[in-house]
Amino acid sequence: MTNPNLVRQSTNKLEVEVLDEYARMVDLLDQISNSAHELSTLPPYLLENMLPLERKMGLVLTLFKASVWSVLVQKQRESENHLHHH
Repeated sequence: MTNPNLVRQSTNKLEVEVLDEYARMVDLLDQISNSAHELSTLPPYLLENMLPLERKMGLVLTLFKASVWSVLVQKQRESENHLHHH
Protein backbone atom coordinates (compact mmCIF):
# COMPACT_ATOMS: atom_id res chain seq x y z
CA MET A 1 0.00 0.00 0.00
CA THR A 2 1.30 3.46 -0.89
CA ASN A 3 2.02 5.97 1.85
CA PRO A 4 -0.21 9.06 1.23
CA ASN A 5 2.43 11.40 2.66
CA LEU A 6 5.03 10.04 0.25
CA VAL A 7 2.63 10.53 -2.66
CA ARG A 8 1.94 14.12 -1.54
CA GLN A 9 5.66 14.85 -1.19
CA SER A 10 6.49 13.49 -4.63
CA THR A 11 3.53 15.34 -6.15
CA ASN A 12 4.61 18.56 -4.46
CA LYS A 13 8.17 18.03 -5.70
CA LEU A 14 6.87 17.51 -9.23
CA GLU A 15 4.70 20.62 -8.94
CA VAL A 16 7.73 22.64 -7.80
CA GLU A 17 9.76 21.32 -10.74
CA VAL A 18 6.98 22.23 -13.18
CA LEU A 19 6.67 25.71 -11.68
CA ASP A 20 10.44 26.16 -11.92
CA GLU A 21 10.31 25.21 -15.60
CA TYR A 22 7.50 27.70 -16.17
CA ALA A 23 9.57 30.41 -14.43
CA ARG A 24 12.49 29.67 -16.75
CA MET A 25 10.13 29.75 -19.70
CA VAL A 26 8.79 33.16 -18.60
CA ASP A 27 12.36 34.49 -18.51
CA LEU A 28 12.99 33.15 -22.01
CA LEU A 29 9.73 34.62 -23.29
CA ASP A 30 10.72 37.98 -21.79
CA GLN A 31 14.02 37.77 -23.65
CA ILE A 32 12.17 36.92 -26.87
CA SER A 33 9.80 39.82 -26.28
CA ASN A 34 12.70 42.22 -25.76
CA SER A 35 14.39 40.93 -28.90
CA ALA A 36 11.15 41.29 -30.85
CA HIS A 37 10.82 44.87 -29.63
CA GLU A 38 14.36 45.63 -30.78
CA LEU A 39 13.64 43.99 -34.13
CA SER A 40 10.51 46.09 -34.57
CA THR A 41 12.72 49.15 -35.02
CA LEU A 42 14.53 47.58 -37.98
CA PRO A 43 13.92 48.78 -41.54
CA PRO A 44 10.91 47.11 -43.25
CA TYR A 45 12.99 45.09 -45.73
CA LEU A 46 14.73 43.34 -42.83
CA LEU A 47 11.41 42.59 -41.17
CA GLU A 48 10.06 41.05 -44.38
CA ASN A 49 12.94 38.59 -44.29
CA MET A 50 11.86 37.54 -40.80
CA LEU A 51 8.35 36.41 -41.80
CA PRO A 52 9.39 32.73 -42.08
CA LEU A 53 10.82 32.91 -38.55
CA GLU A 54 7.59 34.45 -37.30
CA ARG A 55 5.61 31.58 -38.81
CA LYS A 56 7.91 29.03 -37.19
CA MET A 57 7.59 30.76 -33.83
CA GLY A 58 3.81 30.65 -34.20
CA LEU A 59 4.01 26.93 -34.89
CA VAL A 60 6.22 26.39 -31.83
CA LEU A 61 3.73 28.30 -29.67
CA THR A 62 0.84 26.22 -31.03
CA LEU A 63 2.72 22.97 -30.36
CA PHE A 64 3.62 24.17 -26.86
CA LYS A 65 -0.01 24.99 -26.07
CA ALA A 66 -1.08 21.59 -27.38
CA SER A 67 1.50 19.80 -25.24
CA VAL A 68 0.45 21.72 -22.11
CA TRP A 69 -3.19 20.88 -22.85
CA SER A 70 -2.26 17.22 -23.31
CA VAL A 71 -0.46 17.14 -19.95
CA LEU A 72 -3.41 18.78 -18.20
CA VAL A 73 -5.89 16.33 -19.75
CA GLN A 74 -3.66 13.38 -18.83
CA LYS A 75 -3.36 14.65 -15.24
CA GLN A 76 -7.15 15.04 -15.04
CA ARG A 77 -7.69 11.49 -16.32
CA GLU A 78 -5.17 10.12 -13.85
CA SER A 79 -6.97 11.92 -11.01
CA GLU A 80 -10.33 10.59 -12.17
CA ASN A 81 -8.96 7.04 -12.50
CA HIS A 82 -7.39 7.29 -9.06
CA LEU A 83 -10.72 8.40 -7.55
CA HIS A 84 -12.69 5.66 -9.30
CA HIS A 85 -10.31 2.92 -8.13
CA HIS A 86 -10.34 3.96 -4.47
